[in-house]
Amino acid sequence: MKKIAFAAVGTALAALAMCAGLAGCAKKQGKAQADAGVGQKVVRINFQTGGLCTAPVHVAMKLGLFDEELGRLGQKAEYVQVVEGGATLAEMIASGKVDAGYGLYATQMQSMENGLPISFTSGIHIGCTKYYARADSNIYSAADLRGKTVGVPGLSDSSVMNLKRKLLDEGIGVTAENNEVEFVAYSSSDLPIALNNGAIDAIGLHDPTATKAELAYGFRKILDTGIDEKFNHEYCCQQFVTHKLLKENPEGAAAVTRALQKASAYVQAEPRAAAQLQIENDLVPGDLDFNAALLEEINYRPSRSLGKITFEAAARELQKAGLLKASTDIAKFVEKGYIEIDGVPDGYVYDSATKTYTEIKENRS
Repeated sequence: MKKIAFAAVGTALAALAMCAGLAGCAKKQGKAQADAGVGQKVVRINFQTGGLCTAPVHVAMKLGLFDEELGRLGQKAEYVQVVEGGATLAEMIASGKVDAGYGLYATQMQSMENGLPISFTSGIHIGCTKYYARADSNIYSAADLRGKTVGVPGLSDSSVMNLKRKLLDEGIGVTAENNEVEFVAYSSSDLPIALNNGAIDAIGLHDPTATKAELAYGFRKILDTGIDEKFNHEYCCQQFVTHKLLKENPEGAAAVTRALQKASAYVQAEPRAAAQLQIENDLVPGDLDFNAALLEEINYRPSRSLGKITFEAAARELQKAGLLKASTDIAKFVEKGYIEIDGVPDGYVYDSATKTYTEIKENRS
């Protein structure tokens, strides 16, 4: 009986020792997993290839600015590609596949009005959209587009939103009740061909496709948002974060915004280096001199305050154009759709000589 009792005790002690050992192993394994990044907060950031003006995203990815800003928080970045012909950026946001990113803000405004859960946090660059007519046409400016057909990359694309705002200024009807210009959608690569063949009267395109089409076909430029007095102080591409990210990880939302502001400031100071980075990493095709010249032409000085002014001006005019609902309270729409995050400056300036970033804290007007 004693042998049985001692055996039972020995078995129990061995079991306890095993449990203790397993607990110790579990703790060590948990620490190892934590050290390896298991359970680490991840911010998923959209990117796309082929778009020259998306240089700040490419720079922030390849120079480690996203990693640096998020790494300070013990977080990391993951990159989600938006492919032409696949799910749109709005669809990817709505399905929870993207947490933050960058794009043409006007393209998302109708979706935001209908519940797309994002807010913009900073303006990134000014001017990348151009409009053309054939050189043998009687179209010389937006004022000549009454009764014409304009080809665009998509009917909710910012090229439509901006042109309708310009047409309103020219007294040309763009509402459902008084529509004097027809918009039709083509793929970006087909737009120049359609214009050259006379299928449409004018086109709206984003660089580098826009300038390539101008050079290849000798098109007449009728509007350039980079230099037009209406748009040359407005941001066309802006940084956004999802409401889910803002609620669950506001520090991460601030980090990606700072990173993209810094990347934008870098492109402003180093357009040739940015163009070379895009080409070397197969992010944008083309000739280095050509791409660098286009990047130098675009204003990449980031600004949260001017980005918000742009957003509000566009919202008010798009409501007049019938693209936003008459019932929408624009003040509330702007308050929710464009926010200031703690820890994010108005913008940055990059000094090439010292390779340092300086915060811009004052609002600019």
